[in-house]
Amino acid sequence: MIGGIGITATAGCLTPFSRSDSCSNSNEGSFSLDGATATGISNEFSTPLDGLPHATQVAVTDALDANTGESTSRGYYSPDPQTDFVVTGPEARYYRIETTDHDGTQTTGYEYSVEIDVDESALSDGATVRSFTELPAHDRESLRSAIENPGLLHAPHYTSFSVVFAYEHTDVRAQSVFIPDGATHYLEWDETLLRLTFEEQQMVVITSTTVSTELVATSPDEFKEHIGDNRGVVLDSLTTQQQDIVAQAIDGTYNECKPYSEPFSDLRERLSVRDHRVVLLVQYDGDWYFGRLH
Repeated sequence: MIGGIGITATAGCLTPFSRSDSCSNSNEGSFSLDGATATGISNEFSTPLDGLPHATQVAVTDALDANTGESTSRGYYSPDPQTDFVVTGPEARYYRIETTDHDGTQTTGYEYSVEIDVDESALSDGATVRSFTELPAHDRESLRSAIENPGLLHAPHYTSFSVVFAYEHTDVRAQSVFIPDGATHYLEWDETLLRLTFEEQQMVVITSTTVSTELVATSPDEFKEHIGDNRGVVLDSLTTQQQDIVAQAIDGTYNECKPYSEPFSDLRERLSVRDHRVVLLVQYDGDWYFGRLH
């Protein structure tokens, strides 16, 4: 329905029908297009380097700093960008990110639940409070990787998280404050008191992860072109009926009931062959749009 008026295909053309002919949600298809700027495409398809989770940010930074554009790290908390592209600053540079896991091996991990912002007055007499900076480096990295973003220590809605301390080598494991100890620990981190309570011992996998980076653009406009060339759907050679559908979808919504008209079915076919990506990028008449197809 467009503004309450639906359309069907009869004898090769689009004709209106009444409001009473509106279809149920399960029997309705919709298509909409919203203008996509270079900034919008950058925000949608890339993640700032400093917005990555801690373990991933460290691995990607190491790869960017290396002459080869690659780095390899090993541990329980494997780098996982959850994005295909990272943007660095202050001059925007866009990199494709790929990760490969290899050489996995099992070891024992120790899981602790971490309560944030504990009331210090609730501590028992004689309770030891460690400073985060006093912990061994590998314990600090485990905590940073578990919380992903230390800024969450001060987020009102973020009250707890879980951390696993798992180390492959005997000498490193022996230096840990939390292995094989099963006691409750108190830790001051960034002026915040944490309570770490042992939950369980479990078998976990230590993995090597290689991060590869490739420069693909040096400006938002170049990145828009790159994404468009590789992920965009260009709508050209449309019939008159399809042009009308697209015109109604731009900054609006085009709806149609099943069985769809031939023009709409053909459009849906062209727009649905992009590896089922969540974000649909469409070019029409020289302009780019974010598309939604239901």
